[in-house]
Amino acid sequence: GALVRQSGLAALIATHNHDLASRMDRRVTLADGKVVPL
Repeated sequence: GALVRQSGLAALIATHNHDLASRMDRRVTLADGKVVPL
């Protein structure tokens, strides 16, 4: 979160772990081959 915002960098994490995903600033999923915000 804060490190990414301060540095201007982005991080992409792909996971099936809902606990880990819930800690991210932004979450998306794939639906019918398209990126969809959660």
